[in-house]
Amino acid sequence: MKDYLILIRPYGMLFLGFTLVFGAIANGEFNFFHLTLLLIMGLFAHIFTFVQNDYYDVATDSKSSYVSNRPLVKGSITQKKAFVIFFASFLISSLIAIVFLFSYYSFALLLLSFLFITLYNKYSKKFFGMEYILGMGVFTYGIFGALTVSNIISNLAIIVSFFGFMQWLFSVGVSANLKDVEYDSKLGIKTTPTKFGVKASKEELIIPLSFKMYAVGIKIIHLVIAALPLLFGYTSIFVYNHPIPGFFFLVISIIVLYFTIKILTTPIKEREKMLIYVGLQEGLALLLLPILLMSILIDKFGIIQTFLLVILFIFWPLFWFRILYGKKMIPLE
Repeated sequence: MKDYLILIRPYGMLFLGFTLVFGAIANGEFNFFHLTLLLIMGLFAHIFTFVQNDYYDVATDSKSSYVSNRPLVKGSITQKKAFVIFFASFLISSLIAIVFLFSYYSFALLLLSFLFITLYNKYSKKFFGMEYILGMGVFTYGIFGALTVSNIISNLAIIVSFFGFMQWLFSVGVSANLKDVEYDSKLGIKTTPTKFGVKASKEELIIPLSFKMYAVGIKIIHLVIAALPLLFGYTSIFVYNHPIPGFFFLVISIIVLYFTIKILTTPIKEREKMLIYVGLQEGLALLLLPILLMSILIDKFGIIQTFLLVILFIFWPLFWFRILYGKKMIPLE
């Protein structure tokens, strides 16, 4: 059972799980039943994405000591079983959409999202810049959530979906690829960092200024996009006449930038620290979504429910890290 949990990575489920939920809320959906269905679909999309990724990457992963403990690499779960898992996740998600949330436009976007994700998983080790394809998969997934509400997509829903695009663009194209530069270079795998000239030399990472500027630029754009709903008044920096969303948004954004710098300046010999910075940066960046939507969430669902949602975003990954990886609390991959 533990190997199956490691395969599906439950600690990251809320990333995709809430992408289409927030996309729908941003487009005016507040029906709890429909939002629950979308959340279930998002969880299955997460399983599809990560199991399929391991399925396509098993040959490459077997050559890296970083991921030698993955279930498909060590053979505790067969590729055939992995295929059944991610294909069943696709079918279940599609059936939910057809039975409960069907429209031609939304279903077309759902299929397009799965296509983008599949293209990334299949070709990410062969072509650099494939994180943009994955980002498009996440973006279209958020738009799918919005289209389950109406064929007219609000500006807020577009911003929320684009936030997801930027989140995955950085998480994969910068964080994930940077921590794997040593083995990617040895195996001849083309990633964005290697194309910028990032190299592993002895126990250090040689990172050109151009890549540092690229990475920080992506994160700044990410944060600016996240701030747009507050700046344009689609959501409010105030709740109960207190600037709570605005304050927490500013504080978290500063901390996210700090961890971004730490990711770019940590030597490869301290890779475990880099993984911690990566996890903290990704978790806090994701937390910005319920923060920027806080005024809407409190108005439509109540302050207690919104508070519990924020707590869920904080403690869900921490719980699963502890269950799966013990006191280290991080997946060493």
